[in-house]
Amino acid sequence: MSTEKTILAIIEIFVLASCGTHALAVTATPIPTNTPHPIPTVTPTATATPAPKDVPIYRNSFEEITDPATSGITSNANVRITTENVDYASGNQALEVYGTLAAAQWSNIFVDLSMKRLIGEDTLDLSDKTFGYSDFIPNDSPIEGGICIWARKGDKVVQLGCGSPVPGDSIRQGVWQDNELDLAEVYKKGYWAYTDLSDEQARDVIKHCETISIVGSRSSAGTPAEANFYVDNLNWIRSDRFNLPIDDSIDSLRKYAANKHFQFGLFSANFLVFGPENDPWNWKGDPWYAYIVAQEGGLNTIEDFKARQGEDFSEFNYDPVQDARVLLEYQFGQAYHLTTLGYGMGAWIGANGLPQWVKELAFPNATQAFLLYHIEKSLRYTKGQKPVWLLFNENINQLCEGSTGLRNRQPYGCGGPDPVSYSAWEADKNDSSLIRAAFTKARQVDPGAMLLLNDFDNEDIGWVKSEYMYTLVSGMKSEGIPIDGVGFELHNYIDPCGKLIVFRDLLPFDLNHTQRIDLTTYLHNVDLNVKRYASVGLKVAFTEVEGQIKYDDIGSATPTCGSDYNKRLQDQADYYAGLLKIALENDNVIMFNMWGGTDRWQNVQPWPGYGNGFIFDKNYNPKPAYYAMLELLKAP
Repeated sequence: MSTEKTILAIIEIFVLASCGTHALAVTATPIPTNTPHPIPTVTPTATATPAPKDVPIYRNSFEEITDPATSGITSNANVRITTENVDYASGNQALEVYGTLAAAQWSNIFVDLSMKRLIGEDTLDLSDKTFGYSDFIPNDSPIEGGICIWARKGDKVVQLGCGSPVPGDSIRQGVWQDNELDLAEVYKKGYWAYTDLSDEQARDVIKHCETISIVGSRSSAGTPAEANFYVDNLNWIRSDRFNLPIDDSIDSLRKYAANKHFQFGLFSANFLVFGPENDPWNWKGDPWYAYIVAQEGGLNTIEDFKARQGEDFSEFNYDPVQDARVLLEYQFGQAYHLTTLGYGMGAWIGANGLPQWVKELAFPNATQAFLLYHIEKSLRYTKGQKPVWLLFNENINQLCEGSTGLRNRQPYGCGGPDPVSYSAWEADKNDSSLIRAAFTKARQVDPGAMLLLNDFDNEDIGWVKSEYMYTLVSGMKSEGIPIDGVGFELHNYIDPCGKLIVFRDLLPFDLNHTQRIDLTTYLHNVDLNVKRYASVGLKVAFTEVEGQIKYDDIGSATPTCGSDYNKRLQDQADYYAGLLKIALENDNVIMFNMWGGTDRWQNVQPWPGYGNGFIFDKNYNPKPAYYAMLELLKAP
């Protein structure tokens, strides 16, 4: 921690402590929340002095509040409800803290949030929570260095952190920023920014927090100045990924999909659930994302891409150290009874993603031995659990002059070398021998597993790539190869006029080389393709569904097809609901899995100007697409 930051912390501690505890009435109604689910509670153990109830999940966008003071929201300056500057996707109201910032270095203005009035409890245990909020500092503000969070108990104060933007962002003025603080990690390892208390006292404040203070400070002396900042989207959730507040009694997509003929899920990205590997200091992942994966879905995505030179091909156990991340993914799914959706070794393609020693294995014998070893290792681990394994992923090459084939060991795309077109498993574009061997081995290892080939731009009938895949897979089926079906990824973009942007049979893949298809025609063609696979006894999985929409022209002078963002959200809802209806009406559809859950995260970089492609907004509020799908699943 820098010397400047330490001095800031000391001054803020002094100012906050000297202000004392604000007098707060205790009978007003707590602040309403905009969470779609009721807050689960824990029944306290009967003791002489009952323990306070824990509140493991909470969201508040300050909606329907007219008088902050009666809701336990006070300030050393001024605080008011505003509708003029509100964080995107956080409702219609926010808090504004404003007043005169004194001339002295480290002067501050802050807002206090009383736990008694916020949640109806004297204290909140922050020691097992991830705490989140959004903040906005105006341009050229004397408030610098982010907005800080403090926990208070009586006159004892602990600075927890100062603006921890989510990955890919940095502390900036003039924009709304989303922040997350893993207070469970802060509590356990003593990572608080500053306090003058002993470690034992500091942990007691965090575990029995009476007041949360949100503080904006100046870091250099100046002249007295009017200053303000905004706060929105206050939230917290239990950090423990294996003890999330899942409630099966409330409405959810998972609950109503449970009695259908297909599995429903959201992509459980390891990075989003647990954070990056080998990074003990920074972002720890997003427990809110883990929560919606388990609360709303029934699938656990396993990306089993581990290859180590010199492995013993007779040993099929995962290494507890080297395979720790893979094992963690499995354990997360097991904790919530999620079905495994696995991407196995055969899904590992691309010259840039493979170790050189794998590419140098003698083909076909050594390469096949390596491939089949990893397939057996993966399927032994999930044997008897009825998993779905995508044994090969995106192995069909990009299209060149109307023809296609398998990606292979000659990495040439259209017009020259192309490392994306490389695959270690095929000698040339017509060689599917290792694919066939892999399916045969997988069926021997686990007769109950669902075994699929997965790809993109293959879902709607009539295009070169979709025809190639159907011919390949149906041919394997007729030859007796134990393949169960195919995966349709379904990555799509919805233009402002409600049409789908497609790249079928066109290169290069950019927005200047596209076609537009109306949604009705597209859904009809997907349905025809699903039925075609059913006619030859093959299953279909919707594996990576997303529907990105255009947003960068909203509010411009000449928006394309109008500037009504709500209309675009409805187009998105129609897209998701249309695909779900196909799944409901075709018994051979075994899966509907989304490539993400929330607009806060993008698993792949969308085309410029497009994004917000999922069914929860960036603050995990359900969008129209969520409700459209829920209505379909609830229908008898």
